[in-house]
Amino acid sequence: MKFSAEGLKNRAKFLTPELAKAFASSSEGTDPFTTGSDDIPKAFRVGECREISPERTESSVLLFWRSDDRTEQREIKVETVDKNDTWLVNKVSR
Repeated sequence: MKFSAEGLKNRAKFLTPELAKAFASSSEGTDPFTTGSDDIPKAFRVGECREISPERTESSVLLFWRSDDRTEQREIKVETVDKNDTWLVNKVSR
């Protein structure tokens, strides 16, 4: 699950070229998609989705960390855009 150049290459078809380029400078072993650190969530759940425009949506995604010592959840926002009839992730914000 940790970030790698190979992993980004495999996910690039789901990202806008601009986001893929921004993530390319991320450090190996981190998670630029959700936390920007090496603290990788254990699970996630997609919540509310809203239309910003006919070509753009924003979804809430809940991230979960659960262990014997920790129970935590955080929300991120994921913006998707319609490019040539394909929905691509354009922005991830915390």
